[in-house]
Amino acid sequence: MSSKPEEDSYSDNFDRLPDALLLFIFNKLQDAKSLSNCLLVSKRFFSLTPFTDTIFVSIPTPHHLSKPWTAASHMNTLRLLVHSLFLKPLKCFHHITAPKSATRSFDSSHHQPNAVLKNFKEIKSLHLELPSHGDDLGSDCGASFLKWKAEFGSNLETCIILGATSFERSNKFSSSSFCFQQKEQECMEQTLTDDELKLRVIWTISCLIAASTRHYWFKKILADHPIPILQRLLISDANKQGKLYMGTEELVQLRNSMNSQKETLESSTLERTPVPELSMKLWYLPVLELPESGYVMRGATLVLIRPVAWTTERRNSDLTVGKLDLEGDGKAFSEAVREMIKVKKNYLMTMSSF
Repeated sequence: MSSKPEEDSYSDNFDRLPDALLLFIFNKLQDAKSLSNCLLVSKRFFSLTPFTDTIFVSIPTPHHLSKPWTAASHMNTLRLLVHSLFLKPLKCFHHITAPKSATRSFDSSHHQPNAVLKNFKEIKSLHLELPSHGDDLGSDCGASFLKWKAEFGSNLETCIILGATSFERSNKFSSSSFCFQQKEQECMEQTLTDDELKLRVIWTISCLIAASTRHYWFKKILADHPIPILQRLLISDANKQGKLYMGTEELVQLRNSMNSQKETLESSTLERTPVPELSMKLWYLPVLELPESGYVMRGATLVLIRPVAWTTERRNSDLTVGKLDLEGDGKAFSEAVREMIKVKKNYLMTMSSF
């Protein structure tokens, strides 16, 4: 018996699916490459796919850039930046004592996804994933674990950085020992040495430069492809090390600033958005046990950052985790941030714009 009638029946049933359901499926698919292939399936798919409003684009590694940023170039740039930023203007004070200083590392991509984005007319949520360029950010300056999240409008609004010199699985945990470990961690709160503090400021500058580079890169995308109804932006990387967020309000701010500063963007040689003068709060623990996720961090460091102008406008507000949503960032990351902000000792710093 021929199977053709069954195939026709299957095709007819699929064609009877309403457009709204097909768009729901496309929005769950998200991947721009797969959705672009859907354009070739049928006339109906060709007409509906461009109205998908949730898009994920994985940026491929440029063939000519297998390892564009070496450890030596990282450190040379960092030394110059530290000299100009911190040997002159860094003002750092502990609540009890007072150290000083800093340095940094990099992260970038030069592929523009505009050709892919042009296939979609109504993007509301966009996730861009940058390729890996070899070693993780901070690995050449003592960080075996370094993650960051930043929110931007026209400029940096807030950033949270979590780093450690060691991040490993632990087999020491039990619910009965958790309270003891909390007390033990409180006793282990220590003051950073000057060299340890310098290292952590290097991590901070590395993450800020990575974030500001992504922001500038997106501005160039937006200049060529306005994406008029975009409401949510996420720029991550294949190493899952850093995330840049923008919501509806922040995207409006960015568009307004771009309209008034179009010539500046076109003539800029910095290749990143300038970082404003910053207020930073830093917490440190030599050892941080994470019983919920089953890890132990050594040299655990949390940095919360906001522009000085932001904190000046809101004098009654302290530097806190604020509106940075920690959900979806991994159990260890969220748990570590919650535990670190319980530490009573911390450092307050200001960093000049760069």
